[in-house]
Amino acid sequence: MVISKKNWKISIIIPTFNESKNITTLVTQLFAIAKKESLNLELIIVDDNSPDKTGEIAEQLAKRFPIKCIHREGKLGLGTAVVAGFKAASGNILGVMDADLSHPPDIFPELVKPIIENNYDLTIGSRYVKGGGVEVWPFHRKIISLGATYLAYPLTKIKDPVSGLFFFKKEVIDNIELGAKGYKIGLEIFVKGNYKKYKEVPYMFRNRIYGESKIGSGEFVDYIKNVLRLAKYKLLKK
Repeated sequence: MVISKKNWKISIIIPTFNESKNITTLVTQLFAIAKKESLNLELIIVDDNSPDKTGEIAEQLAKRFPIKCIHREGKLGLGTAVVAGFKAASGNILGVMDADLSHPPDIFPELVKPIIENNYDLTIGSRYVKGGGVEVWPFHRKIISLGATYLAYPLTKIKDPVSGLFFFKKEVIDNIELGAKGYKIGLEIFVKGNYKKYKEVPYMFRNRIYGESKIGSGEFVDYIKNVLRLAKYKLLKK
């Protein structure tokens, strides 16, 4: 189905670190889908000095597609990578996706459609609503995900509050200070953002084929600090 999209531009921020085996597939699929759906798309690839030359591949892709490449000096955190991408984006719809193809590229029109039709300010790719789910995960990944999700529930009514796949109107983050360093900056936007209506869109989270997960104990510690900071923010706002 072709989506009515007059005057809308979509900017998807994709943080990368050692994703050389995934980035070309992701980029070509996203732009093929955008062309099919007649969507105005740009990608903001934020690379943290990947030793496997992900950044160089992104620059080559930028010669073929509307891509902005941001090269950082090292691993400075997924949250700060996303914020850097937001600042460079020219779209009036902003989105975030993983580079490892765990977020299926063909879901993005279903996430932007409710915004384009002006029914919603924010959409979330959700594993925890009917129709969503996760491919087989190792036990430790399940524990990390469930733990992070339960910690977030007092802060928001969103069923998948730690989703890394989400889109929103740019004004949702107008005058909002985003300080999350770790891998779940979406939660900060869900708690602090300027939005009234949101929609969770089911999707199946895929296991990566190439490369290694970037989530470690340090990222989870940063996440807990972020939850505590957001809890304090909500208490002070009341």
